[in-house]
Amino acid sequence: MAGDWIKMRIDLQSHPKTVRIMSATGSDKFRVIGGLHAVWSVFDTHSGDGKLRGYTPELLDQIIGWQGFSRAMESVKWLEFDGIDILQMPEFAEHNGQSGKRRAEDQKRKRDSRNCPLFVRNESADEVDKKRTREEKRREEEARAKDGAGAPSSEVDPDKAMWDAGKALLGQSSGSLIGKLVKEHGKAAVMSAIAKTAAARPVVPKEYLLGILAKSDDLDTIESYKRVAI
Repeated sequence: MAGDWIKMRIDLQSHPKTVRIMSATGSDKFRVIGGLHAVWSVFDTHSGDGKLRGYTPELLDQIIGWQGFSRAMESVKWLEFDGIDILQMPEFAEHNGQSGKRRAEDQKRKRDSRNCPLFVRNESADEVDKKRTREEKRREEEARAKDGAGAPSSEVDPDKAMWDAGKALLGQSSGSLIGKLVKEHGKAAVMSAIAKTAAARPVVPKEYLLGILAKSDDLDTIESYKRVAI
């Protein structure tokens, strides 16, 4: 479950797509907004990447109790169906899920701070300490450079970086899993999958990462088939 609230725009009732759904369903704006809330809540509760696997528009209609509503959302590009068994919400990460909510909370916090008449830009002790530490480190590096010692090496061991990033995503006890994935898919594919998973910030990182690798295997099979066919 991604969280106990969802993000909805204050101008949703007059949004052109809302108006088009009202026309398509023959309903008033309040029922349409309620339908949108129901659909988006289902995605927010059961999806970490904006996709509902095993769902069809008709099944989603049964869940929210409104026949034909999903197709109306699909007609305005607020819902996509692959024609088989996957429903997808476009721009899910922008508005839903942990990353979207984190951005919304940050925006609200900044807005509330700007609107507060007594707002003073005070930094916490932790922030001051971090800045002081960075400044001291910079001065030390400059001093070493002047003394001929040179700056510390910026070279990064890619293998170690992959293991560290993988453990940060999947947990410190995930070393054996990462090793297994490297054997099955190759180091480059695993490094790429870890990077994509870290960028997406899914609710269930392991399943997201395995899905990327599985999709990569399918693409490799297709390319191999093309080469043989040629």
